[in-house]
Amino acid sequence: MTPAMVTVYNACRAEWGRIISTPVDLALLTVMPLMLLGAMAAMLSAGSPHHLPTVIVDRDGGVLARRIVRAIDASPGLQIVGRVPDVAAAVTMMRREQAVAAVVIPRGVGTRNAGRAPVEIFHQAAFLSTGALAATNLRVAVAATLAQYGASTHGVAGLAAIDPALLPGVQVTVLGNPSLSLEWYLGLLLGPGVLHLLIAVACVGSIGVLMNDGSFAAFAVRGGVAATLAGRLSPHVIAGTFWGVAWLLWLTLAQGYRADGSLLLIVAGQALLFVATAAVALLLVAATRSIATALSGAVIVAGSALAYSGASLPIDGAGLFARVWHQVLPLTHYMTLQMDQVLGASAGPFLKAAGTLLVYPLVAGGLGIILIRRDREGR
Repeated sequence: MTPAMVTVYNACRAEWGRIISTPVDLALLTVMPLMLLGAMAAMLSAGSPHHLPTVIVDRDGGVLARRIVRAIDASPGLQIVGRVPDVAAAVTMMRREQAVAAVVIPRGVGTRNAGRAPVEIFHQAAFLSTGALAATNLRVAVAATLAQYGASTHGVAGLAAIDPALLPGVQVTVLGNPSLSLEWYLGLLLGPGVLHLLIAVACVGSIGVLMNDGSFAAFAVRGGVAATLAGRLSPHVIAGTFWGVAWLLWLTLAQGYRADGSLLLIVAGQALLFVATAAVALLLVAATRSIATALSGAVIVAGSALAYSGASLPIDGAGLFARVWHQVLPLTHYMTLQMDQVLGASAGPFLKAAGTLLVYPLVAGGLGIILIRRDREGR
């Protein structure tokens, strides 16, 4: 082995020894990921919300109206929690969080006797995910019942008796998450996000112990700065990748979800994410010379990454700061890489996202090493 490789190996062994002998650092890389990922697995294991409370306003009471109500009641994603005489009472139930959606069935439903009055669906947007899921399930149940009723009553010609505005006119095919599972979507988002934060904090602690009285001079004067730092940070990159793979296997093998692309490329992306995380942590410590300040910076960078990655909130059209910060964060580019593979994208997008993640160790890591070496020159 070359001298640099020997330095990396020795530094890696020394860091593993320090982690094992330091209960807080050991817990940060073992107990904390297990607890947080386990808690997320327990919360998301249902896949998607079921039995979403729904209230019915039936102004017709006829055969078709009763069929619509039965179809809603039979939907596994919905649960009828009340029948009220008017919309005001339904809205009151939604405001009291007794229901997340309401269906208003007009008089003469499905026929021209109803004029242009459609079946109305209201949903609670304050709880966007559950409200939207309830509304989707309701649209499916109502549209299917209307179509079946028209066909069974008057044959194909019977469809003409149904208000066209009530029939579905668009076919939607869901890619990447055909079951509309919140577990698959949130699992892909939250798992890497939580690990990104934990590894950032662990790396700050690892680099911080090399300082003496706010200076890296005693460490830098021994030489081999880049190789030593690479060795010290590699256990944290390995730990982050291990837990990332474990979480990915939980979602795919244990829970049965499937990515149309390559899981190996997702794992490679995870490794690059944690290399980038380590590089950012290195720069924060080298620039601030304070563990407390660097930890605060790591929490700001990694903690805000979920919101600004574009996977949970739209960035297009946001302010300049949000769009710039979105591009600065390493989690943004990992999420792009991961979602491309979930959808089965070609190698081109992977190479672009992977190349972007490699910029972090080159720029942030390189600048951090330069700042540390300056302490040696100033000694």
